[in-house]
Amino acid sequence: MATGRKRLRIGLAAYGTGWDLRAWRLPEANNQGLIDPSVITDIARIAERGKLDYIFAGSSLASEPDSLQRIHRWDSSVFAGFAAALTRHVGFLVSVNSSFEHPFTVARQIATLDNFSRGRAALNIVFGIDRSGGPELNYEGENLPTEQTKYTRAHEFTVALNQLLGSWDRDFILDDKQNGTLVRPGSWRRIHFRGEFFTVRGPLNAPPPVQPQIPNVHVGTSPASLAYGAQLAHVRFSPYFGLEGGRLQYREQKDRVAAAGRDPEAFKIIPGITPFTAGTRREAREKFREVQAFQVTTQLPAAYSRAFGLDLREVSENEKVTALIDFDRVGPDSLKDLVNDQSTRIAGQHRLKDDDRLWLKDVVIPTLGEDLTLADLYRFTLNHRYAQGAVVGDAAYLAQWLETHLEEEALDGVQVFPPYHRGPADAFVDQVVPLLQQRGIFRTEYEFDTLAENLGTADDALVPAPSDLAESDAA
Repeated sequence: MATGRKRLRIGLAAYGTGWDLRAWRLPEANNQGLIDPSVITDIARIAERGKLDYIFAGSSLASEPDSLQRIHRWDSSVFAGFAAALTRHVGFLVSVNSSFEHPFTVARQIATLDNFSRGRAALNIVFGIDRSGGPELNYEGENLPTEQTKYTRAHEFTVALNQLLGSWDRDFILDDKQNGTLVRPGSWRRIHFRGEFFTVRGPLNAPPPVQPQIPNVHVGTSPASLAYGAQLAHVRFSPYFGLEGGRLQYREQKDRVAAAGRDPEAFKIIPGITPFTAGTRREAREKFREVQAFQVTTQLPAAYSRAFGLDLREVSENEKVTALIDFDRVGPDSLKDLVNDQSTRIAGQHRLKDDDRLWLKDVVIPTLGEDLTLADLYRFTLNHRYAQGAVVGDAAYLAQWLETHLEEEALDGVQVFPPYHRGPADAFVDQVVPLLQQRGIFRTEYEFDTLAENLGTADDALVPAPSDLAESDAA
C-alpha cells in the first residue's frame, strides 16, 4: 500500500430498511430488518469484510409510527453488544441523547461495551428535543431541558460522562490474596460533579474502558453545536455541502478545533453519503431514478411556476433542465418553491449558504448528469430530506469522488448510508473499497486493536473548560 497519503475513515450505517425513504419499495429490497436482527448484524459482517472503521446504528426516542425513519429503531447499545461478539475488529458507534439520558447510566453501558469488545466502542451524543414525533411526550415528568438549555445539559452530560470513565486507574486490581486486598488503595476517585442538570458523585461502578478516551462523534449545525464539537468531540459527522462548500466547512471546523487548543489533524470531518453503485454510471443513475420515481409529481406544474416561472402546460416534465433553465440566472433560494412544505426544505440536504446555484452545479448535476429532466429535478429536491447526499455512479466514479474530496480537504472520510438492503452495502465493500485500497487511501488490514487508534483520534486530548475542572474533585 502507498505511504504518505491521507487515509479515509469509513463508517457504515445500519437501519432496518436502509436509509432512503423510498428505496424499500424496490423489488430486490429486503425489509425484514425491521423485525429480523440478523439483517442488521449482517451489516456488521459486511463492514468488517471491507475493513471499515465502525458501524453506526442510529437511535430514536420518538413514537412516530407513520415515519419510516423512526419506527422500530433497534436499541443501538444492545445491537452493538450483540454484533461485537460476532466480529473482531470493526467498531460500534452507539447513539445516546443527552436531553433524555443520564451520564452515569451511559458511562456504565459504554465502559461495558468497550471492555467486552476490547476497545471498539464510540459514542454519538445527540441532544435534540425538537424532532417530530414528540419524544418528550414519552418522558413526561422528567427534568428535560428547553431549546435554550439543551446545550448546557449536553455539555454537562459529556463532561460528567468523561470524568466517570476516567474515575478508575487501569491497574486497580491488586489481587493481594495474602493480605486480603483485592482493589489497589487510591485507584479510584469520586468526581463530585455538580451542574444545573446533573449531580454525580462517582466513581463509576464498572471497570474503566479499554480506550483511554471513548471517541465522541458529533452531529449538529447550530453555532452552539459546533462549539460543543470543537471542545468535546473527536469526529464531526457533517452534512454533505458539495465539494466547494465542503472545503469551506472543513477549514472552518478545523480552525474551531485549533482555537479550542486541540490538534485539528486529529479531529475528523466525516459527512454522510448514500451510494447508488452499479456496473456503469448509466445503470447507477437508472437505479437512482427508479427510486426517485416513487415520488409522484402531481404538484410539479405549480411548483415550477413558483420557482422559475415555467408553465408546464406548455412544457413537458421530461424536458431537459439545461435546455430550459439558465443556472447562472437561478436565484439563490429558488428551489425552496419546489417544495410546498417549508419544513421539508429546512430539514433537507444542506446547501452552502442556501445558494441553490451552487447546489445545482455541485450536487444535482454530478448526481443525475446533464440530461436530468424537470421531473428528475423536482423529485430530487423533494426527496432529499436527509443530509446524506446521494453519490451515483459505478465503482470507479465513487472511488474517484472519494479521492477528490479527500485530497481537496472537503472531508476526512464518509459515513455510508446504504439506501436499501442488501445490495448497496455489499457493492460498496466489494467494488469501491478495493479501488480505494489500490489508490493507497484506505487500509488493506486493520492497523490497530482499538477504534480510536484506527480512526486516528487516540491522541486527541479533550480540553475541558476551567469551570468543568472546578466542579470536580478527587476522593
